[in-house]
Amino acid sequence: MTLLVILLIFTFNIHNIRTAPPPLTSYDDQVNALLNQMTDEEKVGQMTQITINLILKDPSKPPPEIEVDPAKLAIAIKDYKVGSILNVAETGAYSLTQWHTIIGKIQDEARDTRLHIPVLYGIDSIHGANYIQNAVLFPQAIALAATFNTTLAHALGRIVAHQTRAAGIPWDFHPQVDIGRQKLWPRLWETYGEDVKVAKDMGRAYTEGMQGDDLTSRENVAACLKHYVGYGQPLSGRDRTPAWIDDRHMHEYFLPPFEEGVRAGAVSVMINSGEVNGIPGHANYHLLTEILKERYQFHGFTVSDWEDIKRLHFRDHTADTPKEAVRQAVMAGVDMSMVPFDYSFYDLALECVKDGSIPRSRLDDAVRRILRVKYALGLFTGNNAWPDSSAINTFNKPEYDATNLQAARQAITLLKNNGNTLPLDITRITETNKLLITGPTSNVLTSLNGGWSYTWQGNDESIYPKNLTDKTILESFRKRLGSAKIDYYNSSSFDQLFNIDNLLNAAQSASYILVCLGEKAYTETLGNINDLTLDNAQLQLVEQIRNRTQVPIIIVLVQGRPRIIRRIVDMSSAILTMYLPGMEGGQALVDVLFGDYNPSGRLPITYPKYNHHLSTYDYKWPEVDVGNYIDVEFEFGHGLSYTTFDYSNLNVPSTLNLNDQLIITLNVRNSGSRQGDHTVLLYISDLYRSITPPNKELKGYTKLSLQVGEQKSVQFTLDRNDLSFIGIDLTRQTEPGLFIVTVGNLRANFTLIGGDGPVDTTTRSKSVNHQYSIFLINILLFLFVKLI
Repeated sequence: MTLLVILLIFTFNIHNIRTAPPPLTSYDDQVNALLNQMTDEEKVGQMTQITINLILKDPSKPPPEIEVDPAKLAIAIKDYKVGSILNVAETGAYSLTQWHTIIGKIQDEARDTRLHIPVLYGIDSIHGANYIQNAVLFPQAIALAATFNTTLAHALGRIVAHQTRAAGIPWDFHPQVDIGRQKLWPRLWETYGEDVKVAKDMGRAYTEGMQGDDLTSRENVAACLKHYVGYGQPLSGRDRTPAWIDDRHMHEYFLPPFEEGVRAGAVSVMINSGEVNGIPGHANYHLLTEILKERYQFHGFTVSDWEDIKRLHFRDHTADTPKEAVRQAVMAGVDMSMVPFDYSFYDLALECVKDGSIPRSRLDDAVRRILRVKYALGLFTGNNAWPDSSAINTFNKPEYDATNLQAARQAITLLKNNGNTLPLDITRITETNKLLITGPTSNVLTSLNGGWSYTWQGNDESIYPKNLTDKTILESFRKRLGSAKIDYYNSSSFDQLFNIDNLLNAAQSASYILVCLGEKAYTETLGNINDLTLDNAQLQLVEQIRNRTQVPIIIVLVQGRPRIIRRIVDMSSAILTMYLPGMEGGQALVDVLFGDYNPSGRLPITYPKYNHHLSTYDYKWPEVDVGNYIDVEFEFGHGLSYTTFDYSNLNVPSTLNLNDQLIITLNVRNSGSRQGDHTVLLYISDLYRSITPPNKELKGYTKLSLQVGEQKSVQFTLDRNDLSFIGIDLTRQTEPGLFIVTVGNLRANFTLIGGDGPVDTTTRSKSVNHQYSIFLINILLFLFVKLI
C-alpha cells in the first residue's frame, strides 16, 4: 500500500518531469507526401474554419433537438473542403451522446472525400468542458491564478482534456496567456492576472496538462495559446480596441508567456482580435511570422479569432476590399481563418492563390502547419478522429469533483478580517439570531461560473441543470445550517434595490450578515464598462445595512474584475473575493467561512481603490517620487489566513557571479493555532540599471502546507535569466550592481558581478529538464528495487 501511495504521488507531480511529445516537424514526411497530392482547392479548404451553425438543420433549436443537415454538411466538406469546424449553437451544451453523433457524422463525411483528410473540431473548453452536459465547471483562470498552485493547474488541464476529448473534440481554445494588466478589460478573468511569471508558469502547467506526452491519446487535446499578443492591454479598457505597447514592454511583459507556451509544446496559437500600435493583430507580420514562427521556432499553426480577417476591411480599414483583407492576413502569418458564418474566405483565398497574390509557398506553409497538428493528434490513424463510445462510461470520476472543490477553496482570498470575525462562530447562529444572506450573487449559478458556461455569455440561469440548483451560495449554506437558521432576502439586483425594509428589519437580530456582491456573467464586448466602481445599488445595500445595525457584515465578492468598493470597505468586518470560482464555489465558501478550510488564496492582480489609479505591483520608482504615490485597496499577493506564518533565517549570498545560480533559503513556520496552506512570494529589486527598473518583480513562489508549529525550509534557485531585462536595443541582458531580495518582512542584498551581455534564454529550461530527468531515473530505480 505504501508503494502504491508513492506511485500515486509521483504520478500527480509527473508534469514536473514530463517527457515531451514528438516535435511537430517529425511528421513532415507524411505531411509533405499528402501536400503533394492536394489541389489548391483542398489546401485552401484546410485553412477554412466554419461554425457548426452552417451544418445544422436549425441552430435555434434547444440542444436535444439539434441535428446535422446532411446536405449542408456535404457542401462544407465536399464542395468547400473545409478542414475545421468549431463551436456550439447558442442554445446550450450538448450531451456526450449528442456530441458523438455530430462528430461522427462530420468525420464520416470527411472520410468519403478524395484524400480522406479528417476535420479538426475546436471548442472553448476554458474552465472545464463547458459545452458538454455534466462536465465539471472549474474556477476561471483568474481564480486559478489566485491559488499560485501550478500542480493544481496541471491537474485541471488533465481533466479538461479528458472530458473534451471524450466528446470526440481534440482541440481546445485555451489557455489564455496574454497577461491582464488593464483592470477594466471584460476578459481580465480569462487571464492569469498581471504578473509575467504567474502567466508563464500557469500557462505552461495547463498546456502540459492538456496535451500530455502523447497527443494521439484520447486523454489529451491540442492546446491553443491566446490571444497573441497584447489583447489584454486596450487603452480604453474596452474589448477589441487599440493597445499601445512599445517594443520593450512587449518583449518584457507580453511576449514571454507565449514563448513559454511554445516551449511547453503548444501546437496552436489564436491571434489578438484588436490592434497594437496601429497594426491589427491579424495583419502583423512582425509578431506573427518574425517573432512567433521564426524567433520562437513555432511549428504549429495560427488561427484567427471570430470573423477577424473580415474586420481588417469593415472595422480596421487596413484593407480596401474583403479580398485584400484575406491577402493581408495570410501573408502576415495567419494559417487558419475562423470565418465563421460563410465560405467567403475559401473563395477569396483561392482567388489570391490563383492570381499569385498569395504565393503557393505560403499556402503550403499554412497547410503544412495544420496537417502537422492533425497527424500529431493521430486523426489519420485508425478511428482516432471518431469519438470513442466507451468514453461515456469514464466521463465523470469522483476525484474530478474533489479537485474542483479544492481549486475553488484554494482560490478564495481573504482580504480583510477585523477582530478575527472569521471563521464564523457557528454557536452564535441560531433560529433566533440567524445568518442573514443577501446580495445579487447569493443565489445564482451564473455569477459563480461566469462567461463560457453552457453559452457564450453564460448568463442564462435557466439553462443550468435542475440537479445543480443547490450549488448556489445560499443553498450551500442551507445544506450546512438548515433553512431554519438562515434568513434570505433578495433585496438587490446588480443595479437596483428593492424590498429593502424587510431586509433591514431582519438585519437587526441577525448573528452575521453575508452580503454577496459582484458581477453578472459576461465576456467580450458585452462586458464593457465605463466605470470600475461597483454598481451603486450594491454599495447602497451595504451602506443601508450598516446604518441600521452594527451586526458584523461579511462581504463576498463574486466578480471577474476588481470592482472598486472603497465606500464600503470600512463598513465591513470581513471581505473575501471568490473571483469566478466555478460550480463548487458555494461549498468552498461554506468551508472557508466555517473554518473547515483555512483560506490561502492571494491576489494575482493589484486591487485598485480609485478609478483613475489602476497601477500594477511592479510600478516604477518615479511613480512614488515627490508628489506621486501608489494608493491601492489591496496589493498584489495580498491574502490573509486564520493562522500566522513567521519567516526567518533568510540566506542570500553577498556576491554573485553572472553565470552562477542564485540560491536563496529561508525558514517558514506556522506560528498560529490552525493548519494552513501558504504561498511564499519572492521578489527581486534591481536598484540601478540602464532602463529605469520596476520597484520589484516576482521571481519565485512556492505553496506550503504547514501544521501548527511546523517549520519548513524553503529554497529558491534563480539564474541570470531571472536577473535580466529587455535593454535599450531590445535584447535580454543583465547588468552588474546591487539587488534586493524581499520575502515577506525579510530583506537582503547581494551584488551581481559581471553582466552587460545577451542572455541565452534556453539555458534554464535545458538545465531544469536535465535535473528532472535524473530525478525520474532515480525514482524509477528506487521503485524497481522495492518491487523486487
